[in-house]
Amino acid sequence: MNDMLLKEIEDVVENFVRPQLKLHGGDIRVNSVIDKTVRITLTGNCHGCPSAQITTEEIVESILKEKLGDSIDKVILVNQVDDELLAFAKKLLNGGE
Repeated sequence: MNDMLLKEIEDVVENFVRPQLKLHGGDIRVNSVIDKTVRITLTGNCHGCPSAQITTEEIVESILKEKLGDSIDKVILVNQVDDELLAFAKKLLNGGE
């Protein structure tokens, strides 16, 4: 992973993407950057939202491409379970142990 590109992506996310998502009670996590592909997870109210893919394309990807140009090819939404939620579910399934 290109550390310089990751830093630029994080800066754009912090200053331009995250504020828009927070208006709807959501947030974003950048999981990885491989070549020109950015893998993200939407969190908060955006996680699991029926419009999450549209948000990824029309907000996240478009802003990253606008700000970083040819450095970004595409943004992929990764739907994964939050680690805390997974730990809680495991605890429940194990009888609270």
